[in-house]
Amino acid sequence: MRGRALLFYSICCLTWGSTWLVIKIGLQDLPAFRFAGLRMAIACLALTPLVFRNGPPRLLRARWGDVAIAGLLQMGLSYAFVFAAERRISSGLTAVIFACFPIWVGLFAHWLLPGEPLTTGRLMAALLGLGGVALLEAPALRDFDLDRATALAALLPLLSGVTAAFANVWMKKRLSSVSPPVNLWGQTLVGAAFLLLLSAASEGGQVAHWTPRAVAAVLYLSLLGTVIAFLALFWLIPRVPMSSIGAIPLIDTLIAVALGALVLAEPVGWRLFAGGGLILTGAAIASRGERASAPATS
Repeated sequence: MRGRALLFYSICCLTWGSTWLVIKIGLQDLPAFRFAGLRMAIACLALTPLVFRNGPPRLLRARWGDVAIAGLLQMGLSYAFVFAAERRISSGLTAVIFACFPIWVGLFAHWLLPGEPLTTGRLMAALLGLGGVALLEAPALRDFDLDRATALAALLPLLSGVTAAFANVWMKKRLSSVSPPVNLWGQTLVGAAFLLLLSAASEGGQVAHWTPRAVAAVLYLSLLGTVIAFLALFWLIPRVPMSSIGAIPLIDTLIAVALGALVLAEPVGWRLFAGGGLILTGAAIASRGERASAPATS
């Protein structure tokens, strides 16, 4: 991976390395589904001038349907699961459980994309990366208190990973010809509608406290964590193997832990090097053969 692809891949990893923590911060003041819905609504509004600068986007009705399916899964259900989970469990533990994402990506790509079978190497890459994430987040796993409510919360990031993985593979199969801004605008519109309706149905009595940190969290997640990062991801999906896309949550967790150690002096020690080594080895294996499997687009 090089050039623009490497730049956009780095944007995804660096940006999403911080979003787990920002979600946890925002949840101190905001109801989960309202918080997630506002994130998607603001992102949709920010994209509107770009998408409509030359008039309404023109897509076949079938493609709008595909966008809606991907948006419901990726921007709606997947984030509903993550935001709900972080009300109960730590951001680190949420990231660990979500890190099964590359395994699901590999399975769905095997079934839906004839050119991307689940090889032994790609499965090994996913397992190495998942092992590295578990090693990095060992304290979160060690402190996990498995009562019934917490166990249910821990199931949610797993479901989030499954739905997001299917949405990403679905996009590569059905939406590679749709421009990233139009695709993302449609998906955030559907995701915002779903999440805000879910909030209206389940969070009517909960009060939002619009503190400076809450406003900053919503804007950060909307503009950087959604508009910038997902535009980069949507550009990448038609151009790199799904195994490389699957490695992004692994690498962004490594970045999150490394930033915590550098900026906040969080103690990680040998775990940073051992876990990071496993993650980077898995990512390197996942990206092997990329040139042969990526489509000839630029």
